[in-house]
Parts: sequence; C-alpha cells; structure tokens
Amino acid sequence: MAKATPEDQLTFGLSLLDLAHRWRRVIDDELRPLQFSQATWRTLFFVGRAGGKIGQKDLALDIGIEGPSLVHLLDTLEGSGLIRREVSGADRRAKLVSLTSVGRTKMQQIETGLDAVRASLLQDLDKDELALCIKIFDRIKTNALIHDKKSATGTGVGA
Repeated sequence: MAKATPEDQLTFGLSLLDLAHRWRRVIDDELRPLQFSQATWRTLFFVGRAGGKIGQKDLALDIGIEGPSLVHLLDTLEGSGLIRREVSGADRRAKLVSLTSVGRTKMQQIETGLDAVRASLLQDLDKDELALCIKIFDRIKTNALIHDKKSATGTGVGA
C-alpha cells in the first residue's frame, strides 16, 4: 500500500473542510423554517443528546465555543423557554442545563430535519462504506486527540 503524499493529505483535508461546510449549509437550509441558527440548534441537539442534564462546561466543549459565548447563547434559549439551568448538587459553582418540555418538542423537530438531511446526503452509501468512513474518521480523531495532548503539555510540533 502506497503512503499518502503531502499533496494527497492536502486534497483530503480540503475535501473534508468543504464537505463539513456543505453538510452544515444543507442542515441550516433544512432547519431555517424552524427559525434556528446553527448555534441554537446545535446547542439544543447536544443538550438533548446528553439524556437529561449536562454541565455548561461539558456543553461548551461539545459545541466548541468558549464559556462566555455559551452563557449568552443559553440566556437566549432560556429566555425563549427552551432550556433551564440549575445549580449542580455536586458543585454549587457549576450549572446544569436541560431541555424544557417546549425544548424537547423543538428538539424532536430538529431531529426530524437532521434525519432528512442524513437520509438525503448518505442515500447512495451502503452500510460497509459508512462503516469504513467512520473507521477512518475515528483514526483521524484519535490522531487529533494525541496532537491536542501534546499541544497541552508543550511537547507538540514546535515545542
């Protein structure tokens, strides 16, 4: 098996970025009638996927935004009656986020839209092709986690 060249890796990286951009744009188009921005639907999605309550810090990591930006977003969602925040019993400094009944209803609508997007975009891929993609993505994620750990300890590239 021939090793991928730097040009192959560049082509792959650019293709992956383009795919992520297009995937999100299709989702945004699908969810636009529900009047959710990418930030709001993704937040509701991750809160809903947490299966009950999720800490604000964990939610910020899942979404990939900084704490202060998340607080503003949660203020908006709470004001709209979609989420509630409460103090954690384990750590009074921490806040737990959960969906309200209205938020759960909206989350069902979001899930329906996401299901439609996945069905449309993945319609020509069979189970084995998807499994291979997931396996490849998992290997890349593992490499990224190793890179993150090296960067955090100062032992990464350029250290």
